[in-house]
Amino acid sequence: MRARGFTLTELVLILVLVGILATFAVPRLNIEGFERQSFARELTIALRHAQRVAIASGCGVDISIQADGYSVSWAGGDGCPTGALPHPSRGGPFAGSGQIGSGTGTVRFDGLGRTASGSAIAVTDGPTILVEAGSGYVRSA
Repeated sequence: MRARGFTLTELVLILVLVGILATFAVPRLNIEGFERQSFARELTIALRHAQRVAIASGCGVDISIQADGYSVSWAGGDGCPTGALPHPSRGGPFAGSGQIGSGTGTVRFDGLGRTASGSAIAVTDGPTILVEAGSGYVRSA
């Protein structure tokens, strides 16, 4: 009866071939699309969280949107806090980085979660995030 299986030489040869294929295949994986989608979801969540914090606290909350990311802070005034809003799970300032194609500026939610004007924030090569005037409703388009 003969033993079945691979020889050590065959196993080493297969590992070398897999290694060679991996060196060419891994750099070709394009994760930029996933990163843009993730950033767009993160920004949408940040806008919704800012609105909820504004409603819960009765204080205004600003989201400053720049071409390279965003930051969330208290609007201040009438006994309300000032400075960066802490991140709800990570601690530290609530901010993110990614590429914004258009719609930079500041979105302010008042103490009732409303905005004075609407915004359309376009993530570069990604979705557009809409903030409706008046209600402050946040959605992806």
